[in-house]
Amino acid sequence: MLKKLINKYELSSDTRSLKENEIFFDLGSTPNCFGPYFLQALKKKPICVVTKNKKYNNIYSTKIYTVNNLLQFFRLSVIQKYKKKPNYLCAVTGTNGKTSVAHYFLQLNKLLNISCASVGTIGIYQNRKKIKSTLTTPDFLTNHKIFNQFYKNKISNAIIEASSHGLYQNRLFGFHFDCGIFTNITHDHLDYHKTKKNYFNAKMILFKKHLKKNSLVIIDTDIPEFKIISKILKQKNVTIASWGLKGNTAKIISIKKNNLSTEIKLNFLNKIYFLKTNIIGKFQLNNFLSALIACAKLGINFDKLIKISKRINNPQGRMQLIQKNKKIILIDYAHTPDALKNVLLETKNFFNKKVNIVFGCGGDRDIQKRYLMGRIAGKLADKTYITDDNPRFENPNKIRMQIKKGCNNAIIIPSRAAAIKQAIQELKNEVLIVAGKGHENYQIINNQKKYFSDYHYCREVLNL
Repeated sequence: MLKKLINKYELSSDTRSLKENEIFFDLGSTPNCFGPYFLQALKKKPICVVTKNKKYNNIYSTKIYTVNNLLQFFRLSVIQKYKKKPNYLCAVTGTNGKTSVAHYFLQLNKLLNISCASVGTIGIYQNRKKIKSTLTTPDFLTNHKIFNQFYKNKISNAIIEASSHGLYQNRLFGFHFDCGIFTNITHDHLDYHKTKKNYFNAKMILFKKHLKKNSLVIIDTDIPEFKIISKILKQKNVTIASWGLKGNTAKIISIKKNNLSTEIKLNFLNKIYFLKTNIIGKFQLNNFLSALIACAKLGINFDKLIKISKRINNPQGRMQLIQKNKKIILIDYAHTPDALKNVLLETKNFFNKKVNIVFGCGGDRDIQKRYLMGRIAGKLADKTYITDDNPRFENPNKIRMQIKKGCNNAIIIPSRAAAIKQAIQELKNEVLIVAGKGHENYQIINNQKKYFSDYHYCREVLNL
């Protein structure tokens, strides 16, 4: 009977999203009692509840089923019910660049009228339609539902950002990808993973557990971890498509700035190509190259990909350009030491100008990176404005002072709006980077989420 119900009705394990006549899996239950959200679930009038609890009185109007290994039963039920997925599945992992790779992959497919979807930090996209999302990698059940819906909507290709949290917490359980992409690994999320080794191992779960046989892995030969990852991949039946100085698939021969666009000379499978793009920054070009290779290996004609490259733009909040008269501003999500360093260096190099920066660090997150980011800004920026990011429940002044230890000459302005406004007003011939929040349109202060968008506020100050 339960199997028939599972085939017929939608599944849920979260009372916040549970709807009437769905099946609720009481994952917090034990053999002796219901989970803490059981009564909340009943108020939503599910068609039935599946639990571990064997010792309950039959006093509920809702039908209750008891299963011994509930988590395993839940996972198998989800995988079977939402089994069908798009034909080609890709996942990208790494500290920085996941969102950009996914965005470029989606854009390249869309511009060639190939149905495509992406799941990640800036939302869930089906072709040109956006669906709200709050996590880089959604929960296990949501992922299977989403990708099953993609299939129903006749999506051919789909890509997902695989975060370290998502991989470690088995949110991609039951997924097997045709293509895996690795960007880089730098200092981040040590508040959760504790050590960089743990963080790296979490990333490697994608390659150890979630690749199909004969799948493809795209990786840069120039990153320090290339040899280690190559050894892991050699134990799998996969093909490595590498790029970089020793790449077997692609090499960037030269990069030349042309006004606000970039011209690239590229060797792809021993053939020379010239392409023009609006992408700013070598690290973003690296992300674009990963997406290009993924599309080419999928079977898309490379000449067509090169032709449409000039129509590709950076994703929201990633080296996003705002310009009025001589004032140039870049909005970027850089919230790690390595990302901040890359953004500052690439901006200096591209515009051949001094760079000012506005940034802060999030509260209740990795404390170690604050001093490091302050030191990087102090060395590379002409003027640094330290402000609030998402302080959450931490003392904002404490966060600001931890950053300032690495950057003694910084100007501290607690209000993010005031800091951005002053930085724009004082901007002369430099380029201004507003870093840390990128696409986000909110600030989290204590338990309040207040609207604030770096991008829209910069445009407001410039009267755009």
